Amino acid sequence: MKKKIFLAYSLLIFTIDIIYADTFIDTIDGYVRSGVQITDIKHDNTYTDIALGGKLHIDTKAFYGIHAAASLYTTNALGKQEGNGILFFDANNHSYTILGEAYLKGKWENTVLTIGRQEIDTPFADTDDIGMIPNTFEAAMLVNKTIKDTTITLGHLHKMAGVDAPNSSEFTRINDDEGVQLLGVSYEGISNLVLSAWDYRLNRYETDNIAYFEANYENNHNDLTYGLNLQYALQNAQIPGEDNADIFGIDASVGFENTGIALGVAYNKSQGNAVDNGFGGGPFFTSAEHLTLAEANGEGEAFFYTAQWDAKSANLENLSFLIGKLILKNDSGIQSDEIDFIANYSFSESLNIQACFSHIDDKINAAKSKNTRVFLNYTF
Repeated sequence: MKKKIFLAYSLLIFTIDIIYADTFIDTIDGYVRSGVQITDIKHDNTYTDIALGGKLHIDTKAFYGIHAAASLYTTNALGKQEGNGILFFDANNHSYTILGEAYLKGKWENTVLTIGRQEIDTPFADTDDIGMIPNTFEAAMLVNKTIKDTTITLGHLHKMAGVDAPNSSEFTRINDDEGVQLLGVSYEGISNLVLSAWDYRLNRYETDNIAYFEANYENNHNDLTYGLNLQYALQNAQIPGEDNADIFGIDASVGFENTGIALGVAYNKSQGNAVDNGFGGGPFFTSAEHLTLAEANGEGEAFFYTAQWDAKSANLENLSFLIGKLILKNDSGIQSDEIDFIANYSFSESLNIQACFSHIDDKINAAKSKNTRVFLNYTF
């Protein structure tokens, strides 16, 4: 069965390529991704996942400002699919292929309307592309830039599939029939500063509404770059007697271009109730590869320290390293820790490899593990 899927996939690419120049197709792109994941649980059990997959995206030419697009995503087990760590396969740990994008997009002057299955990246609904297949959403999204230096986003999310979805291999409803309505405004009219505000109407029993605000400042002086980011989220609880969740965050970074070194420290604190990451990886500054502020399971605080090195300063082009340490505490003072090591290398504009090793000591949730993921990506 797997061989048939790959044969059909290859035949589709070949056939489309032949007729490409003389049809309504405008662009064809995507990527091929191979992934290996090894998860060691408390040194007792080791689980391995090996997968090969990717994305094929087809865009048509515009007709009166409207064009159609579709993307096929696939992940296929190669040998082992033992299922632990980051989700590589479906809920039953099986290979799957899904039509993750299928939309109509219209563009008129400063307005873009996209209706159908699509990739979306907003603070509380995003692709979170950390495994083999990212999150995609069945939605209607309107983006307008009529006002100078301002972007206004309106959206209704109806269904979701992918790595963070309840059922990764099928589009399932968000909040039953209610969905999620969102409004976002971003302003870039002040030099080196970006201000944004978002509101998500969830209409669900646990969390009725999420309001989010973020300010991002970046600047440089000679060979020094620096940034300061602030965030605040209010997650409104609908359950009688439950407190709202207030989340505060600050992130500061400094980089030295001569050496390629960049240092950062981030802090988040939640008050009143447990944090909700929404529909994706969440926007919080202290989110590590596996643990986030949500794992405090109530009030908590987190520090995340990072150090990065771009090796081009040592004449090693397209090579970079990052080390990060997360310290997460809940309201009882129990501490969880995570250390991440990430390396990236680009062989060319089309081919790159990423390796990530995480040591997770989650005392809050009594979970300890080591996770190694390696991805080889070829973009076409």
